[in-house]
Amino acid sequence: MKVNIASVKKFFSKVKDLWIRFKNFKVVIVFAFIVKWLYRLINFIIRQALLILILYSAAFTIAASYFMYKGFVYVYDLYDGVVSLKDDQPEMSKYMQALLDSNPSFEIKHTYVPLDSIHINLRKAVIASEDAGFYFHPGFDIHAISEALEANRVSGKTKFGGSTITQQLAKNLFLSGERSWERKFKELAYALLMERELGKDRILELYLNYAQWGKDIFGCQEACLTYYKKSCSKLSVDQAINLAAMLASPGKHHPNMRESQFMAKRRAVIYQNMFPKKDSLLVDSLRQLMAPRSSSSQALDAGAPANAHDKSAKGGHSSASKSQAPKDKMPKEKASVKDSAGHKAKNKKK
Repeated sequence: MKVNIASVKKFFSKVKDLWIRFKNFKVVIVFAFIVKWLYRLINFIIRQALLILILYSAAFTIAASYFMYKGFVYVYDLYDGVVSLKDDQPEMSKYMQALLDSNPSFEIKHTYVPLDSIHINLRKAVIASEDAGFYFHPGFDIHAISEALEANRVSGKTKFGGSTITQQLAKNLFLSGERSWERKFKELAYALLMERELGKDRILELYLNYAQWGKDIFGCQEACLTYYKKSCSKLSVDQAINLAAMLASPGKHHPNMRESQFMAKRRAVIYQNMFPKKDSLLVDSLRQLMAPRSSSSQALDAGAPANAHDKSAKGGHSSASKSQAPKDKMPKEKASVKDSAGHKAKNKKK
């Protein structure tokens, strides 16, 4: 098929003329100008956004690295402080140091003894007084915290904190007395680390040796020497309960305060937790403290709970001896009956 060259040239010349006419229109010129600047603006915005994203990524990386380093140092300090307690014990706790800083002339009485030199009565009494679930929780007790909140609501005052023995030890050894969320976080972190690294027996040993038992008395050994003139390895149940009862307020009370309603309540709670009845589910110090006083608790106020335990033991022995007495007499009575019956039979034969 032959192509007509003249017609093709004529067609392209017409297209060229149309383009020249279209190009000379002002609307087209304005539209092209707008498109051109829109392209430049979008290009600029994309470039700036990419630059900002790169700078933000770099800044975020630097900040994250810094905070990760600070977090590592923070956690390592906590961990190192806890691990050092495995074999060593500090000369004094943070709380003892704070007392000395506030009053340089203040004299602290403190003696450290190992756990096997502390009588089992005192260990059980302190656990019953401060943390009945000590051997069962991971360092904090949700149930105790909820009970403390409920007790505070009932009393209308913030009297109970629900802290475990581990948390109290962390606060005494490492933390100040300020109330803040940071301190509570550190307290919880120290408690979890101590539970993991030290174990229950070591925590209890440290607690008994750094707990406050008077205005200037720290440690159970010094408390026993001061109040009872004996070593803490020779305590009776009654003396152990009295010492444990004063832990809630060591600056205002001492173990020989028999007229104190506070000490009477504490002794009753400790005795209840140490020697619960088989059918009793009320092994809860806070709930027991907030309950109205009954006649039995008033009777306990007059004397030590341990004496009641001793009396019950003595009563058990005495009742046992009494129950055995009739058995001993029964054969004699039967023998006397048989003798009298035989005597009557002989008289009849005669």
